[in-house]
Amino acid sequence: MKFEFPKDFLFGCASSACQIESGCYEGGKGEDVHQHYAPLMPEKYGDNTDPDRSADFYHKYPEDIKLMQELGLNAFRFSISWSRIYPNGPEEVCQAGIDYYSDMIDKLKAAGIVTFFDLWHCDLPYWVIEKGGLVVPEFIDWFTTYAKTCFEAFGDRVDYWSTVNEPDINVKLAYLTAHTAPFIKDPDLAYKVCHNMILAHYKTVKLYKSLGLKGKIGAVTYVVPFFPASSDPKDIAAAERYQAEHSGLWLDPMLKGHYPELLMNWPYFVEKLPTGANEELRENFIASDFIGVNYYNSGIARYVDDGRFCTQYADDELLKKDAYGFTISPAGIFDALMYLHKTYPGKEIFITENGVSRQKTGDYEAELEDDYRIIYMREHLRGISRAISAGIPVKGYFHWSFLDTNEIYAGGYKYIFGLVQVRYETLERVPRKSFSYYQKLISDGFVC
Repeated sequence: MKFEFPKDFLFGCASSACQIESGCYEGGKGEDVHQHYAPLMPEKYGDNTDPDRSADFYHKYPEDIKLMQELGLNAFRFSISWSRIYPNGPEEVCQAGIDYYSDMIDKLKAAGIVTFFDLWHCDLPYWVIEKGGLVVPEFIDWFTTYAKTCFEAFGDRVDYWSTVNEPDINVKLAYLTAHTAPFIKDPDLAYKVCHNMILAHYKTVKLYKSLGLKGKIGAVTYVVPFFPASSDPKDIAAAERYQAEHSGLWLDPMLKGHYPELLMNWPYFVEKLPTGANEELRENFIASDFIGVNYYNSGIARYVDDGRFCTQYADDELLKKDAYGFTISPAGIFDALMYLHKTYPGKEIFITENGVSRQKTGDYEAELEDDYRIIYMREHLRGISRAISAGIPVKGYFHWSFLDTNEIYAGGYKYIFGLVQVRYETLERVPRKSFSYYQKLISDGFVC
C-alpha cells in the first residue's frame, strides 16, 4: 500500500540555533542563559558544560545548505538567537547578527527551501533574567521589540514564523519545576509567566499582521496525546485534565482566545493566574495561522488523590523507549492529529519536530547504520499520510534533526538525532543511512 503525500507537502528538517550553531562568542552575540548557567550548574546540562561546542552551523551553514539540497529538502525550520540580535539589552541592535541570518535566509531561498523560523527556541538572553525574567510585564515589550526587528529585517523572505518553541517546557517548567533556565521553582509565578508569554504571543502576531507580510505566523507546541490508564471514569477524566494542563494551556488561548474550561474549573490554577486573566485573553486575542506540533511520544494518565489536579503521568510499559526516554508510539501521531483537528478545526497543522535517538557510542562507522531511524520515520509518516487521507490539513513534516545536536538539558552530545552525523573532533559531516531513505521518500512523494 502506498501512503502518499500532496504535491505541495513540505518535507523538511528542524534544528535550533542553540543546538547546532556554536559561534557563541563571535559576531557580537550576547550571553544567553546556557552560556551563563552551564558553568555554574553543570548538573543541569548532562555531559555538556560548554554551549559553544556544537556542530558549528554558524560557520558551516553554506555547505550545510548545499547538503540540504542534496537531500531534497524543500523546507528547513531553524531559530534566531535573540542574543545575536539584542546582545546587551532591549535598546541596541547588533547589525552583525542581522547580517548573519540575512545571508543564511538568502542562501536557503536560493536553494528553493521554504523558511520556517522560531523567534525563541530556549536560548533566552541572560539580560532578560537580569531585568526580571518572564514574570515582569516589560517582557512582553522586550519580546515584541525583538520580533519587530526580525520581521522588518527578514520578513520579506521568511515563509513561516513561530513565536515560541515548546512553551510548556521552556516557559512553564522553567518556573514550576526548575527543569529549564532560569531554574526557578515557584508555583506562584509559573502560571503568571505562562500568561505573560501568551500576551507576548498575541502582541507579536498582531504586529506581524499589521506589517502586511505575506507569510504565516503561529507557535510550536509539544503535543502528547494522553490516554486513560483504564476505563475507570476517574482515569478518563484525568487524561482529559492532563491534556488541558499541557497542550491545552497554550493551544486554547492561541487558537480560541481563552484558557481551557477544565483549567478554569480548577481553583489551584485560577488562584495562580493574574486577576482577570481570562478576560484579558479575550480582549487581546488574535488567532494563530497554524498549529506547529512537536510529536515524540504518547502518554498515559491516571487518577490520583493528590489534592491538586488529581492526575498523574505514567509511562506505557508496553512500548519501547528510545535513549532519550520517549516511548516510541507511531500510532499516537494519528491520534494527536485527529485530536487537534477536532479541537481546533480548520487550522493547518505542521509536524514541526519528530525524531528518535540512540546513545552515542563513539563508533562513527557503526552509527551510520541507523535502520531504527528509518523504521521510525516510515511509521510516523504513514500515520501522517493516513491523517491527510482522513481530511486533516497536515501541510508539512520536519524531521528532528538535520545535524547531530546539543541536547541542552538532556546530556549534551550523548544522544544521536541527526540524519547527518557530525564528527565533532573535525566537524566533518557524514550522511547516515536514513539520509538516503528520506532522500528517496521525498523524491517519490510516498511511503511504502
